[in-house]
Amino acid sequence: MKNCIYCEIPNPDGWFYCKICGNRASESKFTTNLYMISPIGKRTDIEFSTTTMDEVIEKDKKEMAMKNSALISKKLKQYKRRGYA
Repeated sequence: MKNCIYCEIPNPDGWFYCKICGNRASESKFTTNLYMISPIGKRTDIEFSTTTMDEVIEKDKKEMAMKNSALISKKLKQYKRRGYA
């Protein structure tokens, strides 16, 4: 049976938070050190970069314009195939 790390009251049910003081009943078992020794923490193919909000907006505008032009040309082909133009 473990006790709360703050108020030392027994915690027989193993609650995450102490029912008496409301704080965490036990120490954390996961730390950032554990993450770094895990297989996902050892990956070296992850790249971090910084971009400004303006660059993101411009990139999104270009992508949307390309999507819209592709959609319009597709609809135009369907329209012509049906004999409307």
